[in-house]
Amino acid sequence: MITTKILILQPQESIPCFMKDLLRRYGYEVIQMAVKEETNRAILEVMPDLIILNSFEGQDNGIETFKGIKEHNILREIPFIVQFNGTAERYKIDFINLEVNDYIEQPYHESELILKIKNQLKIVKLQRKIKSTQKALEESISVIQNQKVELERNLSLAAKIQESLIPKTLGNIPNCSFIWHFQPSGKVGGDIFDAFMLDDDHMGLYMIDVMGHGVASSMLAVALSEFLILDVERGSPLKRKINEFPFYEIISPLEVINYLNKRFPFDKYKHYFTIFYMVLNVKTGVLKYVRAAHPSPILIKNDGAMSELDGYGTPIGFEFGEGYEEKTVCLDTGDTIIVYTDGLMEIKDEEGKSLEYEGIIDYFKNEINFENHHFTLNLKKLTRSQAYIKDDISILEMKWIKFI
Repeated sequence: MITTKILILQPQESIPCFMKDLLRRYGYEVIQMAVKEETNRAILEVMPDLIILNSFEGQDNGIETFKGIKEHNILREIPFIVQFNGTAERYKIDFINLEVNDYIEQPYHESELILKIKNQLKIVKLQRKIKSTQKALEESISVIQNQKVELERNLSLAAKIQESLIPKTLGNIPNCSFIWHFQPSGKVGGDIFDAFMLDDDHMGLYMIDVMGHGVASSMLAVALSEFLILDVERGSPLKRKINEFPFYEIISPLEVINYLNKRFPFDKYKHYFTIFYMVLNVKTGVLKYVRAAHPSPILIKNDGAMSELDGYGTPIGFEFGEGYEEKTVCLDTGDTIIVYTDGLMEIKDEEGKSLEYEGIIDYFKNEINFENHHFTLNLKKLTRSQAYIKDDISILEMKWIKFI
């Protein structure tokens, strides 16, 4: 059991102190000490929980002793009760002006003294608890700040990894030219896209939008980009080995999407994603595609006619009863396909209104009036001008012109 330690300071050792016996009867540990030149050092050795100073008239009023203790960095926190023994009124005012914690005057009732002592000890306990809480809070803030720095470092690294997966050039695909734009809502996002040759005649292209944005979405997007790498030896979902010439076959978009739906169930990853995947014969212009809940890409014909690459499909991760729909279109030379993620619908136009689906369609209708023009250049400028975007934005424009 920890006892409370009370120090009684007196001007002289010879002065009788009846208070000491009284306080001991209440269970306090009481130490009596005479005021001397090295009082502060003596108090430091004792380190009481409370100090009672007996003040007498004249030179024994104890004001200078009180000042010296309160100017000490450690001792100033100890609560002080002054007992006035016939002290002049002006001494009392001096102590009050020096912010003494409490005082008691002779004659006093013992219950009054005990009450004042208990009140001061309660205050000390609360102050210590506040300081302890404040210290713990400061330590927590320090930990949080360190974690924030580490998180920012990891986010920057994740952003660099994701950025490295966004195509830098797509100039090696015959008969196709591309321009594209990627803009994450934060340091990292859930969008990913790519275009690549499946063989000498066929190109594959996908755009994926993982639910939400941030580290978790980015991790799944990165995993998907790695999963969709064209590596027959490793077992790519895009192309498989067969025993007959040419000893491989390109997997249809429908089969690819069905496989992804089983491979990335929502119950396991707690994320779903939309995807547009297409296979284009770069020599004939025959295009097969599946749209798994992804915004419908825009097809702009060479003569200016505009349509959508629609088709039924739910997000990847939910195995619903009704399957996906694979469609086929035949491109004419000069036709353009524009693929985008739904973050594009949320950007603001010059009037501060969200584009939404109708605004995107109207935008392309206006752009069709300009000849020899990439349809998404001004759209890219508009996205870059946004002060804040809520979702990642990806735009990919592909023009097919038959040269070979």
